[in-house]
Amino acid sequence: MMKNRIISGALKIFFFVALIVILDQTIGYVLRVLYFNQKEGQDHSLIHSIKDSKEDVLIIGASQAQNNYDPRIISSALNMSCYNAGLDGGHSIIMQYAQIKIITERYIPKVIILEFNPENIVHYKGDYDRLSILLPYYKDYPEIRPFIYLKGPYEQVKLLSAIYPFNSNIISMIVYNTNSYAGRKRDIQGYVSKKEVLNKSMIGTQIEKKTEGVVDPNMVSALRNIIQICKEKNISLYIVSSPLFNEINEKQGPPSSAASLAMEIISTNKVHFLDFSYDTTFLGHMELFYDLKHLNEKGATIFSKKLSTLLIKNGN
Repeated sequence: MMKNRIISGALKIFFFVALIVILDQTIGYVLRVLYFNQKEGQDHSLIHSIKDSKEDVLIIGASQAQNNYDPRIISSALNMSCYNAGLDGGHSIIMQYAQIKIITERYIPKVIILEFNPENIVHYKGDYDRLSILLPYYKDYPEIRPFIYLKGPYEQVKLLSAIYPFNSNIISMIVYNTNSYAGRKRDIQGYVSKKEVLNKSMIGTQIEKKTEGVVDPNMVSALRNIIQICKEKNISLYIVSSPLFNEINEKQGPPSSAASLAMEIISTNKVHFLDFSYDTTFLGHMELFYDLKHLNEKGATIFSKKLSTLLIKNGN
């Protein structure tokens, strides 16, 4: 009698676990199809850059890349195809390294424009959590797994679930797989323009207190590895620091130790570095900015033209 109860209990547990696994795998499969079927939005931009991009010029970076570089202008000036693979969300250079690594194993672009502020090789809260954007690619792209493991020690266990890689994308998947995105602002070759204009009241609320951050060895390695990949694959790499809003009389301070280290790496490897952070064209011109760190559409147009001129002068 006792033995039968044990067997019966064990079978119930087995079938319950089996049901959970089947549901997880089934729902996960549906979410995977929905994710990779998106035709608009940030996820679509990442999907395109990783799976389908074949453009001559790729723009890589975080939100400043996404908002500040108009690929139509760069494409026309250079007579090359161009795609803006910038991603909103404060992603670190580790994310950009992951993108470049996986893209260049599929095809070799002629030019990569990396939006990067040399100050940003320091660790900020949430940097590794943001790597969750790569989770949908874990199954099909083994080379991306080391980046995902940086999120924490239990990622391999969590990824036994087919649902887990998509649980933060459900809303966007619904929006961009239905007509819900009708009327929403769409990107143009990955570029997302901003119409709004910075005003004085926004300047007062957005000023940041500058503190010396702690250099993150993984970010230093990411910068070195991006440079190495481009050298090995004969890709013209331009590291660009796009305009920041500064007042006309505001002077550029001395670089932090993190920025000095990043610049030493860039200089030693003889990589093109174009610094627009205090460019006089943009100093004091609130009408060219959306906020302190991002250009609006008017500013992006001017910046993209200036950048294109320099790229042509450098032989592209």
